[in-house]
Amino acid sequence: MESLTRFIEEKIAPPLIKFSQLKYVQVMQRTGLGIMSLLVIGSVFLLVASFPIPGWTDFLGDFRWTIAAASGVGTGFIALYTVITASYGLVEYYNKQKGENHDIVQPMILAVASFLLLNPAQTVKTIVEGSDKPGSFTGVPTLYLGAIGVFAALIIAIVTVEIYRFVVNKKMVIKMPEGVPPMVSQSFVALIPSFFVILFWWIFGHVLHMNIPEMIAGIFTPLVQVGDSPIVVIVTTFLNRILWAVGIHGSNIVNSVAGTFWGQMANENLAAFQAGIQPLPYKFSSVWIDNYIWIGLFPLALSLITSKSPRLKKLGQLSIAASLFNIGEPLIFGLPIMLNPLMMIPFILSYVFLAIVAIVLTTIGWLPVPALMISWITPAPIKTFLATNGSFAALAYVLLAWVFMYFVFYPFVKAIEKNDLMEIAAAEAEEQK
Repeated sequence: MESLTRFIEEKIAPPLIKFSQLKYVQVMQRTGLGIMSLLVIGSVFLLVASFPIPGWTDFLGDFRWTIAAASGVGTGFIALYTVITASYGLVEYYNKQKGENHDIVQPMILAVASFLLLNPAQTVKTIVEGSDKPGSFTGVPTLYLGAIGVFAALIIAIVTVEIYRFVVNKKMVIKMPEGVPPMVSQSFVALIPSFFVILFWWIFGHVLHMNIPEMIAGIFTPLVQVGDSPIVVIVTTFLNRILWAVGIHGSNIVNSVAGTFWGQMANENLAAFQAGIQPLPYKFSSVWIDNYIWIGLFPLALSLITSKSPRLKKLGQLSIAASLFNIGEPLIFGLPIMLNPLMMIPFILSYVFLAIVAIVLTTIGWLPVPALMISWITPAPIKTFLATNGSFAALAYVLLAWVFMYFVFYPFVKAIEKNDLMEIAAAEAEEQK
């Protein structure tokens, strides 16, 4: 076990940690965190508008559609939000990590302008309802403003900031006298870099007539499809747990590699759910993983409470509330599970087993694919019940999974308890001498 731990620490963890620390990976993580709150809020409105309780929708009546109007607050324009958060995150990275001093507002506005330049407004002919009188409507097409355009938004934001930064660092800017107010001065500093950025995207989008969002979506589609596979789920689950077991934040490391693709799947699933499309485009999105695999360590805390070991019993009492709300650090670092050869075994194998079972049950249709995003601190059974729009099968799965985990952890807890009691007895015997 010591050899395995050393192998993980020396061979597996370093390249993954190094990858997670890449600037663009950190920007993508920052982007996901910036958008998550809107996705959760939108899911709550959609849940209220369509909760499958007999008579509920009848009770709401037409007001149901008023509630549902807010359900797309996250997904409807998620690519546009991504442009904003990604450009902000990259400028923030350079300012904090590299000691640069770029204005954040100007590159953000420029990134949004570039994105809209590649998604220009179009005029379509319409027919006035109730007559043959022709009309027209002008607006920005929404195809790449939503989930499909997220990858394009990331690339456009990153390239825009890099061009802007390159020009500024080369001192190709208009400098104003010292007495000019900073806001006015920044506007002139941004003038030449902004011109180069707009010129760059204008050439590609309007001179060469290249549909950049469509091209980028086409490039990333196969990668997303590869991510939606049982093998990827099992391997990433194993890596997540084994990294946690050696004291490394496995979720951050694994999500830095696969999180963007899983997030894309989750966004498209949520948009499809809002539109009433079934089946959903993807099975194994980040929402699926959060609800069917990461169901917390509450069973372990429960097994500790009944322990005869004073240390384990006290730890169980202290960690039971946190573990109920999916906060496992008190147990990982307090029991500990980290670098504990005995507890690493059930910690890793139980979650891998849950991943395999959930894959099978979802594939054969016994478990629904969750689409709604519920806050991660919601107790696992409730979170999964809500995420699946009220599926009692999903609720039963989590409860049974908790029972399974309890019995998996129990013998290992008893082994630690036996050792603790032996140490207590030995200490008492030493005192009596």
